[in-house]
Amino acid sequence: MNFPTKKSSRGFLRRFSDLVDEFGVCEDIEIAGSVSLGEAKVRFVCPLAPILMQLGGEQGKRLQLYPEPMLTAEGGTVPSGAYLIEDPENPADILHGFLRLVPGDSLVLGREEEQQQDLLDYPETVAAHHLRIKLTPEGLTLKNLAPTEGSCLSPLAPKAGWKPAANLRLAKLERLAKLLGAPIAEPSAEEALALIEGVIAWIGSDPNQPKDAKGRPGGVVNLPPGLDPVFVGDLHARLDNLLVVLTQNAILEGLEAGKVALVIIGDAPHPDEEGLEAFMGTSMLLMDLIFRLQLAFPGQVYYLRGNHDSFSEEISKQGVPQGVLWEHALRDVRGTAYFEAMTRLYQRLPYVATSPRFVTCHAGPPTSTVTRDMLINIRDNPRLEREVTRVRLRKPNSPAGYGPGDIKRLRNAFGLGSQVPVLVGHTPLSCDDTLWLEAGGIKNHHVVFGAHHEWIGIVALAGQRFLPLRYPVEPLTGLYNRAFAS
Repeated sequence: MNFPTKKSSRGFLRRFSDLVDEFGVCEDIEIAGSVSLGEAKVRFVCPLAPILMQLGGEQGKRLQLYPEPMLTAEGGTVPSGAYLIEDPENPADILHGFLRLVPGDSLVLGREEEQQQDLLDYPETVAAHHLRIKLTPEGLTLKNLAPTEGSCLSPLAPKAGWKPAANLRLAKLERLAKLLGAPIAEPSAEEALALIEGVIAWIGSDPNQPKDAKGRPGGVVNLPPGLDPVFVGDLHARLDNLLVVLTQNAILEGLEAGKVALVIIGDAPHPDEEGLEAFMGTSMLLMDLIFRLQLAFPGQVYYLRGNHDSFSEEISKQGVPQGVLWEHALRDVRGTAYFEAMTRLYQRLPYVATSPRFVTCHAGPPTSTVTRDMLINIRDNPRLEREVTRVRLRKPNSPAGYGPGDIKRLRNAFGLGSQVPVLVGHTPLSCDDTLWLEAGGIKNHHVVFGAHHEWIGIVALAGQRFLPLRYPVEPLTGLYNRAFAS
């Protein structure tokens, strides 16, 4: 991948290079402002300046293509190597989706392309298959697939490009630090205990978490239908991954406006990075961050219980007894009172979150009879408790897992139809991704996993649309602390 440079950006403003027709003949053309594509292919060195693409004439669709920025540990900006395509008319304070073009991949824009019509709302003047874009080591190649409808490219001013987008995220990180009022660092024992006790008190009074038959906070939390949920899977002590989510798109703005709910589907503690499985320091700091979010946005940030939210001897990774080590670390670093508070927190966490628009739990739906009342009273049903935190998707080598019928039964427990998504974490389906839609070939069944070292994938509900979103992981913890201190 040739990374964009200022020189290549200026070069794009002067010319498109390597105009290639169907037979491979090349010529250079001089441009002033914009170029209308005919039937030829256009290839140019990857620019830093964003490009405005007009598909289907003046009454068609405007899209903006620009290099994806990444923040460095020093607060600088580098290109990720990918390009993003989005609607430039999306309001900055509303959740929106985008398309990503990664090196070596090609993308066809058009009304009949999967997920695009719902995401970008193409008008009729945009063809079913309108424009093909490919990112290669030589640059961006564009092929107009609808010459009669037309495609036009225009370079935009650098102020609309990738560095301003990165600066906006730095400003969000500073706003978040000031809002939470604490650095990401080991607090005093008194501060840590006051923080977790504050969360325990909130859970006990939360009107969205109905009580069970014994008057305890039940196993279900009902999100108000007016909140658009953002789902984050297992984080496993990766602080940076959560900070990326909080500073991307309009998630922080949605939280501040009372329009967004952040739903973390369990397993925030216990590292899964090789060689660090026994280190529990970042697990404590990540739980502190989640607790501060819960108190800053009461009724909007929910943490569901997962199998690693436990001190059980059964909880281990790569032979490391993480459940036992978690208990020892809490006692040694923060004291017995804090460990006891975490135990009480676990006894109050919800296991399932739902609304008329979704249902989610950590691992998967129970594989036997289940009702809403049973889930509210889950603390008296160890089998049910174990299943929603440990069951895995049924596979040829794991026939005891859950399948389509179990997902249907979970929906039925809450009176939800087949079109309502069921979202789970727990089981990454591969080592090279973080988000799987229609997992297992089951419609409206999605798996999100938040502990990938390069990517963080989430699912967000924006209005009536569930958006799968992926973001590159960046080293943000130090930047957060620097913003807090400034």
